[in-house]
Amino acid sequence: MAENQLGNTRTFRRSITSADGTGIIEILNCANAFAEYDLLSASYYLGKSFYLEALSGAIYLPSYQEAPYPDIYPEMSAAEKIAAMLAIEKDYPFVGLSFHARKGTGAWSTLATARLQNKGRETTIPFTIPYLTINQLKLLSPDDRLGISIINYGHGVLGNGDYINLEGDFRFNLDLIAKPQIRTIGAGLPYGIEIPSAAPTRFRTANQNRAILYATNTGNTDIWIAGNSSVAVGSGIFLARNGGGNLTEQTLTGELWAIADGGPSRLSGVEASYV
Repeated sequence: MAENQLGNTRTFRRSITSADGTGIIEILNCANAFAEYDLLSASYYLGKSFYLEALSGAIYLPSYQEAPYPDIYPEMSAAEKIAAMLAIEKDYPFVGLSFHARKGTGAWSTLATARLQNKGRETTIPFTIPYLTINQLKLLSPDDRLGISIINYGHGVLGNGDYINLEGDFRFNLDLIAKPQIRTIGAGLPYGIEIPSAAPTRFRTANQNRAILYATNTGNTDIWIAGNSSVAVGSGIFLARNGGGNLTEQTLTGELWAIADGGPSRLSGVEASYV
């Protein structure tokens, strides 16, 4: 189950005219919706879902002979209504609008083709149902692309003044599943520094990538350690003299300071960082 989820809703538009010809025109690239979240893949497994919620077109074809609306009556059966609509389609010119899909840069596949006629005015037609799906939503993969093309069925293509204005809306979700953080530790680098008793001395600088720090008191006097210059004898981490005190640290990434008690001493150790 996802630990976090991101989602968004967006729209897209494309106007098709005679200038666009008959080639396939891409109208939607699902990958673009997820592109801004790519950096999250360094820390999360991304579960991507994409839904085309609506796609419609405002159709205006004044260059074609006007086709009347079929005579549909309540008492007609479904078969009779379809026959009446097909008769109009057969007797008057029409142009095809094909819908295509492909994965990434693969080959286009035709999904469906709508036949469009001049109805004497601008007409808006929904395309999601039934041309792209019979469900309420069209489910798409993260790498899917949708395209359209104009088909000449013998009556020509888009002419002067003709247009098809497409508008769609979609939503997408991202399920974020945290990746195990496997980090490589670099070589352990040795160090050694004299620690005076007169004033605190910084013996390690801050290191945000610190993986491990080992320190031992190899001198002849006791040493006290803290994370800032206010370290004093009697407060902080105590390291006994002559190797009697050791510090092994994996969580502190800030700078470290030390002071000796009653005379100078020496800190020696190894520090390794994540690479």
